[in-house]
Amino acid sequence: MHKTMLLDATKTFECRFSTGIQRVVRELVRRSDLIGAALGIEVVPVVASGRGYHRLDAAGLVRLLEPAPGTSGKMIAQSGLVRRAKELLQSNMSLYATMQRFSMRRRLAALTADLPLIDVGPNNIVALIDDFAGGVPSLTAIGTARRKGATTLAIIYDLIPILHREMVPRPIAYLFKRAFEQLAGRVDGLIAISQSGADLIRAQPAVRNAGVPVTSFYLGQDLHITPGEVASTTIPDAVWRDGPTFIMVGTIEPRKRHAAALKAFSKLWEDGVAANLLIVGRIGWEVDAFIEAAEQHPQYGKSMFLCHQVGDHELRAAMARADATIMASKAEGFGLPIVESLAFGVPVLASDIAIFREVAGAAGRYFPPDDTDLFADAIRQFIEHAERYRAAASAFAWIDWDGSATEFATAVRLIVDSARASA
Repeated sequence: MHKTMLLDATKTFECRFSTGIQRVVRELVRRSDLIGAALGIEVVPVVASGRGYHRLDAAGLVRLLEPAPGTSGKMIAQSGLVRRAKELLQSNMSLYATMQRFSMRRRLAALTADLPLIDVGPNNIVALIDDFAGGVPSLTAIGTARRKGATTLAIIYDLIPILHREMVPRPIAYLFKRAFEQLAGRVDGLIAISQSGADLIRAQPAVRNAGVPVTSFYLGQDLHITPGEVASTTIPDAVWRDGPTFIMVGTIEPRKRHAAALKAFSKLWEDGVAANLLIVGRIGWEVDAFIEAAEQHPQYGKSMFLCHQVGDHELRAAMARADATIMASKAEGFGLPIVESLAFGVPVLASDIAIFREVAGAAGRYFPPDDTDLFADAIRQFIEHAERYRAAASAFAWIDWDGSATEFATAVRLIVDSARASA
């Protein structure tokens, strides 16, 4: 009989970022008691090191649940020698993976030195709810836990590095695919964050070969504006003037198609259409050309704005104040800004991909992801018929994070029951 479930939040504990996966990890960890009550067991947040799983103390929980203070979104220029050395290292994927694993283990060894180890065995469920690639010791730890009799499972947020290798840096694609194939053989079940995501996971050869069951749950939303919160500190007031404001939220990277959005808005600006584009997100990879083009655009600082250091409170206020949210991705695991915006009654314009249709349904306005003209037309149509879109957004309903945690518990129970039946 299981007595304790360990929630492995290693990567979020180590990096302290505040992007998609880390936000989900924190919301689930905050609801450990709710998940535990649904399953009838104790739920304990843990981090993995080369020695095993560590129970977090009070200070550890603070580190996990509070993102690191924002740092500059500007990319640090690297010398030609440094870039060549990095490219040379990344050209040898095996060496690169070894270096990543060594670096991660060294950092986590220092961070967990004073945290108590947990003796894992048949009484435990181990749930890897965090990133599992990039050298994180969670892969080794979950394999060891299963050999010791624990029931093991993991959340898979997306398969973009496998299904769309061209959209991510080569090292990330390599490391993710290798880690995913290893993980499939070390767990009793996998949990997707959408039904369409679950279908894609089931189709993977590593999953079929391992005979791993796959279930799913939905991410939640709990956005609200607290009276007295500072509405804006880094987003300029000009964002909200002279026309409707469209916001894009998320790391700036090629697959999010910020460049396509800028082209679509440029068409409208050339036609004299008044509209503002606000892009909020940290700078990711392979976007140097876009950042340079954006900052040299005639509308930069007038109708187009880049903000890289926006805090959570300010982001909530901006999302609630925007006239519409744009999600232009060609591939996505879920699209959390969609449900967050619609929860505020803010309409969403989204690229026509399966996961966005699944999440937004009739509340979304869709455009083909590769057609800039139709992208611009969707924006124009919104401006001309804004009330129609607001009505659709207001009718949208979605679960909050308590509901998401309850769905997660149900998914866990299905995997545990499946593992027990096949034992």
